[in-house]
Amino acid sequence: MFDYEYALNRAKDYLEDSEIPLQITSEGEFAEGWFFCYQSAEYLRTGDSSDQLAGNSPFLTDRNTGELIELGTAKPIAAYIADYLHEHYAP
Repeated sequence: MFDYEYALNRAKDYLEDSEIPLQITSEGEFAEGWFFCYQSAEYLRTGDSSDQLAGNSPFLTDRNTGELIELGTAKPIAAYIADYLHEHYAP
């Protein structure tokens, strides 16, 4: 079983692989892990829409496996989490 600190460090490592600086903008916990949203650090600093990321999908870290899973952008995060729970944890 993995804890929040592991999930946060995994998220930061994931974002560090980018060619541009990225920053976590929101996060949350759900029954089987944590989710993270992010944005360009430059956009957060300047507010200039030309620095804003497009298509940056949130991701989650599973508390049982430690796996990082990229989500999509077409639906609300809650819908992706519900789908994930149904696919991986439903009886």
